[in-house]
Amino acid sequence: MHSRFALAFPLGVTVGKWTRTFEQRFPRVELLVRPAQDPLAVLAAGEADMVFARDAAPDDDRHLIPLYEEEVVVVMHHEHLLTLEEELALRDLADEPRVTGSPDEALMRSVAAGDGIALLPASVAKALRRRDVVAMTLRDAPRSSIGLTWPREGQHELVDDFIGIVRGRTAHSSRNPQVAEQQASTSRKRARRR
Repeated sequence: MHSRFALAFPLGVTVGKWTRTFEQRFPRVELLVRPAQDPLAVLAAGEADMVFARDAAPDDDRHLIPLYEEEVVVVMHHEHLLTLEEELALRDLADEPRVTGSPDEALMRSVAAGDGIALLPASVAKALRRRDVVAMTLRDAPRSSIGLTWPREGQHELVDDFIGIVRGRTAHSSRNPQVAEQQASTSRKRARRR
């Protein structure tokens, strides 16, 4: 068994409950977990065995399991006129200048300076929150999806175990490869006795 398993994840994705469970089940495996601006680039560079990715799709090079979706919000200066509205739709933003780029502190500083508004997944807006920036729900915004992806070639042997953890399977689940093998072995022994 490999002695190392590496994961990467984007801003806004919380992986702690899954990594803690992995460490409990595989105490002899070094788990490397790192945030990444572009988890797919980390995966393509071979620096991670599996990554959580935002708005990704499976392709010829990698598998993808969709995990969940989250709402997209608009962030703006806290004194912007649109903050007076109770509810916003995308059409309400049509004439507003947009701040684009990587979702990071620099983008939020630009929004706070009144340079424009930005659309961000809700968890990213929460991770980058500032007192001088407001996040508001958009009733018709597209949703942002999070998925778990890994290479089609050279799959790490612990990928299936990590997928099981994310999906909530217990250590004794029959879908766990080691448990399935033990159950199959027990069944073969019983069949021989008969």
